[in-house]
Amino acid sequence: MKPSFRFFKSCLYVCLFLSLSGNVLAGTIFSVKSDGYEFYWNIANDSALLRKEEPRRTLWKGSLLPAFWLQTESGGRYYVKATLADASGLRENGGMVKLALGTLGSGSLELNYTQGVVRITKLMVNWNGTPPKLISMYFGTSVLNDEEKVWAPTQEYPFWPDWEAAGICIPSAKGNPTQSFFRMWDLGHATLPLGSFGPSLGTPYAAAFPRPFYSCAMGNQSGWIVLGAGSIPDAAMVYKIQSSNGCLQYLYREDLWSKSTSSQRSWNEPLRIAWASTAYDAYKAYFDSFGSFKSAPGTHQLNVWNTWGDFKNGDFNLKAITDKALDFKADILAIDDSWESSQGSGIWNEQRFPTYKEDLAYIRSKGLKTGYWQNIIWLGEPEKFGLTTEDLLCGADGKPVKTAWNMNPHGKGFYCLDPSSAKAVALIRNRTQTIVRDLKPDFLKLDFGYGIPSPDVATSRNPALRGENLAYTLLRLVSDAAREINPTITIQYYSIHPLFRPIQNLLALDDMGDAGGHEVEGHGQWSIWGSLAGQQSMAITASSGYDWNADDEVLLNTAIIGGQSAVLPRKLEDGSPVPLQKISRRMALALWHRTNVGWTPLWLNSQKGSLSQEPVPNCWGRLESNRLTALALRESPIPFDKSAIRHMKWQGRWALISQDEQSIFETKKLAMIPFDGGFVEFPLAKKPAKVVAVMNKAEKPFSAWEWKNGTLTINAGSLQENPFVNGFLVYQ
Repeated sequence: MKPSFRFFKSCLYVCLFLSLSGNVLAGTIFSVKSDGYEFYWNIANDSALLRKEEPRRTLWKGSLLPAFWLQTESGGRYYVKATLADASGLRENGGMVKLALGTLGSGSLELNYTQGVVRITKLMVNWNGTPPKLISMYFGTSVLNDEEKVWAPTQEYPFWPDWEAAGICIPSAKGNPTQSFFRMWDLGHATLPLGSFGPSLGTPYAAAFPRPFYSCAMGNQSGWIVLGAGSIPDAAMVYKIQSSNGCLQYLYREDLWSKSTSSQRSWNEPLRIAWASTAYDAYKAYFDSFGSFKSAPGTHQLNVWNTWGDFKNGDFNLKAITDKALDFKADILAIDDSWESSQGSGIWNEQRFPTYKEDLAYIRSKGLKTGYWQNIIWLGEPEKFGLTTEDLLCGADGKPVKTAWNMNPHGKGFYCLDPSSAKAVALIRNRTQTIVRDLKPDFLKLDFGYGIPSPDVATSRNPALRGENLAYTLLRLVSDAAREINPTITIQYYSIHPLFRPIQNLLALDDMGDAGGHEVEGHGQWSIWGSLAGQQSMAITASSGYDWNADDEVLLNTAIIGGQSAVLPRKLEDGSPVPLQKISRRMALALWHRTNVGWTPLWLNSQKGSLSQEPVPNCWGRLESNRLTALALRESPIPFDKSAIRHMKWQGRWALISQDEQSIFETKKLAMIPFDGGFVEFPLAKKPAKVVAVMNKAEKPFSAWEWKNGTLTINAGSLQENPFVNGFLVYQ
């Protein structure tokens, strides 16, 4: 008797149910649930997705098995995608699966799931015959079939990205104005570097922060997934967009660079996956997967006055800049790009600074510490240091390449040091240690790790120092050399990624040079992303824009971030003096900012960002050990639950900062900084012992306050006309 149609239909439903329910069907399904989301991967057909359980919605889907774009021994190019060969080792929380790579080889993949994070902990490939040269490795691609090729806008490659979502989030991927969230089709065909390769791989020049972050986010209103590296890649890491699809690309270009390869090749932690309801929280889950973080000493959370605000305008008067830094109670005068005789020399430019020895003596006589800018890779005159072609990054023709901040071949460029060379390493170490030993800085600002030529142009001779390892190695060389002379020196860099903790002990938000006149919005976004580093116990300096008109908003964010810094000029654009009110507010933050390291944001009505709203700080706070130690208040129409701030009322913009380890409600000394005329009605159980106004750092009697029925009211309106007012201190 022939089986009935109903029987076939029943079997089909059973199979469909088994495949979707997460049951292990022949050991090929990997399915885990966390925080209301399900991550599901059918490894047999390499179909993965992340979906919200209630209401049931898919927010991301695509493939996850690795694929390779290769050059074979014959010189031809070949795309091979791994397929499942054996999943008998797969268990509920991971295990090893065996892979096939067509006729070219075989491999294995180790999978692990712990606490809401999926990891490919190890990938191994065994090549048959002569190992091919690796051009790129991908996660999230598949071969185009004949029907799909008809639709493809380019026939250059036989494969296409296959990750799909409504949108992507890459922090500060675009400038002018700064933008982090994009619909999938907003960027067309784009290459977005995720590590240290910035403009060389297609991104317009952007300030360095918060790069590298070695990860990208995709999702929609239902949730977000972050896909990133678990170790520093030995290739240039980018997020590749083609039309409305994406993938991760690890760019090697071994077809250009000789490399002795063995028949076996392995990658440690090439992919980590985390998810959450927002992109911000998905990034946090990804960063948290790197473990707990020891707090950086608070001594590194410095008030840094940077000379670049003046140097970029051709103003090199160090004494005048010093006097301005003193107006803001700076800890460090950071002497930025242009101080050297040539790029990377580590020697003073005596023509530009004919009295630099006297200037340095003057700086120190005023109690300021000093710091110096150092690019990590460029060298302007290698011949003066005995370096040759063998010590520099060279192109495929063997000639040294040049590069610059914007990679413009019509502009001026500099040679690039290759850390494969013992002479280049010696130059870096000797230069760094001479600066630290002779000039005695307490601070080094490392820069232009993102100004490196791409693997399409040049790479290190030593394969172990290629890809993202190149910038990391150079940064580590400088920081280690400096600490050998001064173990307590502050090393400033820009990455919010935990893997950079061994290098930097001060994270800088950098300047807003790429904000294009949108410094308020840009600094606000950067402050939101910077709070991720705050939760990793990094010391942070909030920097500034170039525009004094944006500085009030910058300082409101700085009250939460912690340390303030500046790249502001000592005069306004028209040459007039900086208004005293601006000076007074920066002085207030210098006097009263939080010096503790490690905090969590209290969002209130601030926006962490979505496809419909870039990150925006409105009212938000700083939590240290669950104590609200700093609060920024703005007038905003966005409602929020005020119970966390005990239903206080206010008018205007205010920063409230505890001056001890207690919350702003229990502290013995509370700083209240007004940015406008207005008032604060502050819940306070007991009448204050006293309330004083602080003017030009000095405490003055103040009577425009009232305590009644458990509420302290301070009215700043009558004092806002006094430009010397820093703020108010409430003593309990």
